[in-house]
Amino acid sequence: MSKMNMVRRCYSCGAILQSQSKDQPGYLPSEILEADSPYGVLFCEQCYKESQFHLAPVEPEVKDDYISMLEDAQASDAMIVYVVDVFSFESSFISRITNIIEGLKILVIANKRDLLPKSVKDSELKEYVAHRFRRARLSVTANDVVLTSLTSNTDIKPIVDKIEAMRRKHDVYVIGAAGSGKTLFVNSFLRNYKNITSKNIMTVNYPGTSIRTMTVPLDSSSFMYDTPGTSVDNSVLSKVDLNSMRMTVPTETIRGKGLTLSAGESLFIGGIGRIDLIKGKPTPITAYFSREVGLKKCRSNVDTNFIKGIANKSFYPIAPGITDLVDFDAFDVVIDEKKERDIGIEGLGWITFKGAKQTFRVYVPKGTSIFSSRAKIK
Repeated sequence: MSKMNMVRRCYSCGAILQSQSKDQPGYLPSEILEADSPYGVLFCEQCYKESQFHLAPVEPEVKDDYISMLEDAQASDAMIVYVVDVFSFESSFISRITNIIEGLKILVIANKRDLLPKSVKDSELKEYVAHRFRRARLSVTANDVVLTSLTSNTDIKPIVDKIEAMRRKHDVYVIGAAGSGKTLFVNSFLRNYKNITSKNIMTVNYPGTSIRTMTVPLDSSSFMYDTPGTSVDNSVLSKVDLNSMRMTVPTETIRGKGLTLSAGESLFIGGIGRIDLIKGKPTPITAYFSREVGLKKCRSNVDTNFIKGIANKSFYPIAPGITDLVDFDAFDVVIDEKKERDIGIEGLGWITFKGAKQTFRVYVPKGTSIFSSRAKIK
């Protein structure tokens, strides 16, 4: 009885993959060629080197001076006020930072609560945020999470009181990714601030570093340090132009869009993201993205239609320099859980579905992170 196997080709150049000769097209080490899942995207060694594809989602970069500053926080047993954008923060953690602040008291300010539907219970959302922090090896419970929507008029007195109760007269370091709302929090804090010391608020280089920090005296021996926002270079927001960024960042409560993906079908997320169902039964999904982001389901010729839509600028938003699939990283997400799950793209949004042994493939601009987690909105 005869047996047929699909010939495996390089996803970029199309050469037949082989592990016999390094000098011939399509070479890939045998341990990769033989061990990889048949659903995985493979690139020959040459294309991988030329295109610098990422084999796993990347973390944002952080400067050594920033790490040095947080080492002081750890040494002094300081309190950390960690501000996150609750719409999209799942891939913003930086292991170099979390490794240092592990064990410190942490208050999480989950900003932009107004972007999520009111139907979401605050208790469940707090637990979701705390769970993501615990995944990052930070000891945070739901009681350590404050949900808010920071604006120039937000009353943050309850947050200030909570910080005062938690810090035990120790220093406070305010950290968070750029765009999380950290500056809004500090500005609101200063509007209600009363200096009970003889020291002044100063913005200077943090000792021993080139990092500019605002130092706010809290009592005779402790300070609040307003630190610079950490990088979002693994976010879609760092890959698009200003006009596309305005489309990508929601300014009002998001509404889920329901549709069903069958194996072989794709969801185009503007011209900057794509989610394919590679394996599994037809799966109802709910897509949570800014209302300005164009969503389109495609059933056939998905590669051709996706690239054609980008070339014709019929998809929105788009990212400069993206003209072909080679400009995207591709990740396969195998779902083993049976409960409600999310697959998300940092800075862009996510889909929610019920796990049923599916395999999804996610395309994102190179260097953009994706995540898979329990459902944020149930």
